[in-house]
Amino acid sequence: MKALDERSLPALVAQVCIVIVIAVSVTGIFVQGAALSLMAGAALLVYFLICWRLFTLVTWVPVILSLVMLALSLWRGISLETLTQAMDRMAFLAALLAVTGMLRVVAQSAPEIAAAGRYLTSQPPSRRYWALSFGGHVFGLLINLGGLAILLDMTRQALAGSGGIPDRMREWKLRRMTTATLRGFSLVALWSPFGFGINLLLLAMPGLSYFQIGPLGFALTFAFGFWGWLVDRLTAPRPTPGAPVTVGPDPDDRGAVARMLGHVAGLAVIVFALNLATGLDFQRALLVGLPVYSLIWAARLGRRRPGGPAGSIRQALGETLRRFPLAAGELGVFASAGLLAVLMLELVPVDQVQALIADWQLAPWQMIVLLNLTLFGFGAAGINPIITASVLGSLVTRLDMPGLSQLAAGIGMAGAWSCVMGFTPFITTVAYTGALIGRPVARVGLFWNGPYCLSALVLWTAALAAAVAAGLI
Repeated sequence: MKALDERSLPALVAQVCIVIVIAVSVTGIFVQGAALSLMAGAALLVYFLICWRLFTLVTWVPVILSLVMLALSLWRGISLETLTQAMDRMAFLAALLAVTGMLRVVAQSAPEIAAAGRYLTSQPPSRRYWALSFGGHVFGLLINLGGLAILLDMTRQALAGSGGIPDRMREWKLRRMTTATLRGFSLVALWSPFGFGINLLLLAMPGLSYFQIGPLGFALTFAFGFWGWLVDRLTAPRPTPGAPVTVGPDPDDRGAVARMLGHVAGLAVIVFALNLATGLDFQRALLVGLPVYSLIWAARLGRRRPGGPAGSIRQALGETLRRFPLAAGELGVFASAGLLAVLMLELVPVDQVQALIADWQLAPWQMIVLLNLTLFGFGAAGINPIITASVLGSLVTRLDMPGLSQLAAGIGMAGAWSCVMGFTPFITTVAYTGALIGRPVARVGLFWNGPYCLSALVLWTAALAAAVAAGLI
């Protein structure tokens, strides 16, 4: 698929369009108006018309669905207020994804990131699963898919240099290291204040706050992590007698992991401080805080580089702008999620859905099962959880379901999201992983990681349903 020449006029126009979307979304925090919303919507439309050749099948499905829903809404006489709300949500999610690109650019150029990756991938077998799972989690917090790429690339290099073991055992080693990283990365969706899983659910469910769902999700990552480790142990082959001893990590790299955690903490401090000091909701505080912390980090890195802090900041901004056209596939999914979450509620007959639930006499715990299986099933079929969670979350807020809290519904879908992220070949995470390690995506998702994903979904859904039935959540 041919990318745009970064110096061409179309690429420059695409960059300007995303800058407009970000500027409008930030301005919209303080000033609201239909003109701003329509401006952001028009800028995104021009951007997608320029960059549509970079769409994948995963992008085309929600984009086509969004166009159909928009046309149907306009035909049925959608109000200007609803259209404005849909454009706002679409622009905001696209802007949030775009500003995370700056953090990714800065982090990938930081020497501590490479050092932390070396330290985690070179751990001895007894600690390797937890090290890589932890690494996938923390790298995913800061760099998203870029962090996954760093760890998996180092894993591939480490295996290429490990002579003296049979090919079958080398393949098993690759499988275990890959799934450990992938499982850790997927758990970010359960709690991360910087990730899109929790933030999308918070946008769709205004009655839910991060301080309700975040700590609970964080605690659950340990349960999911333990189950992943247990599955790894149960499916691992026996050690090969006479296998070469693994070279341990370089002690000089140990401090890099702590510095990575320091960056996570620093970003959290800025976002939470904005949230508490200004009264901004968490998502808007994140939209402002992400670029602020990215520029601070870039300036600190510049102290050790030619050009100084100012040169480092210019370089980070320039690289971020150049990458905007390349993010068309991801931006298409996120923008579609925002649009669909609003439009589908206008088209779905909520009263009839309410009546259907009453006719079926669904208990709250049964609704949990239905929500989890719907999100996982649509994800496995190629509908990104970003779309499904946005729509289902918004629908839950409109339904009258005594005994079903937004917290139970939200944390349930977050757990199901975490399970499907490492399962289906249609999810970007699995497709990206397969490409990085040179293995078929179906093998990575369905066969290597499938037993963990399916068993974790069943256990999680059963446990949460039981907790809801007992009135514990």
